[in-house]
Amino acid sequence: MPVPKSLMAYIDSKKVNYSHILHPAAYTAEDVAHSVHCSKHQLAKVIAIHADEKEMLAVLPASDMLDIKSLEKELGVKEVTLFSETELKTTFNDCEIGTTPIFGHLYGMDVIASTNLLEDAEIYFNAGTHTDAMKCTMDDFIKVEHPKFAKISTLHKDNFVCRDLEY
Repeated sequence: MPVPKSLMAYIDSKKVNYSHILHPAAYTAEDVAHSVHCSKHQLAKVIAIHADEKEMLAVLPASDMLDIKSLEKELGVKEVTLFSETELKTTFNDCEIGTTPIFGHLYGMDVIASTNLLEDAEIYFNAGTHTDAMKCTMDDFIKVEHPKFAKISTLHKDNFVCRDLEY
């Protein structure tokens, strides 16, 4: 499956300066980060959520875990649930499962992003396939998506970051 044409048209129309990175097939954040030569902290993990009745994307570093309770509090909702696999296939039908890009507005969704992403000047993300990734500046991501930034994630206990090196 090639990079979705809708993604390319969207970021081109928004004048995002990006790099397209082809890599060997990768199915985990660790493998994607290794393949594109970035830390898991720089690689965005995208989680499609239902915040009460509203569909949104939560974007956080791949090194982090989503904190559902903090997310509910930040959004002022009673319950946050994750999309089912069927919902992912239907909503992001131009993407392979697990490769949703960071641009929620492409799919009519608002974005809430972890403040932990702000530690890096660039953001790497999946581009709709298990062999394509992209990189853009954090400024471009913010300019295009206008995400709400909040403390919605914590560093996963198995990831230790030291001087931008991941162990």
